[in-house]
Amino acid sequence: MSKDLDNVTQIDDPNVRRYGGEQREPKEPFKFQVGESPTFLVPEPDSDTVMDIEEAQTSRRVLKLFLGDQYEDVVDYLGPTHPDTLIDLARDLSRHFGLFDTEQAVNRADRRSRDRRRAGRRR
Repeated sequence: MSKDLDNVTQIDDPNVRRYGGEQREPKEPFKFQVGESPTFLVPEPDSDTVMDIEEAQTSRRVLKLFLGDQYEDVVDYLGPTHPDTLIDLARDLSRHFGLFDTEQAVNRADRRSRDRRRAGRRR
């Protein structure tokens, strides 16, 4: 008796859901500017990157994952801006590509920002 799986039976089984293999149109790149920056284009992330983004603990890590090689260029423009600019960019990137609960992540980032501002007033 062969231990090989019967692939034909598996493919034709109506009770088996199949994922991948189909050709899907990628989402349009996300285009943005920060202040007077050039226009940046962010391509749709692959599944590995999406999982990494969902597990990322910091805004910096999220942006690095989304932006890839463009990260350093974007940060040059983003760094001196108001923290809300960072939050808005991360939220819009996530929404554009239909990723995880962006409100939860944005609320977490907003809460960290408020906490830092409050800590600064106590000094």
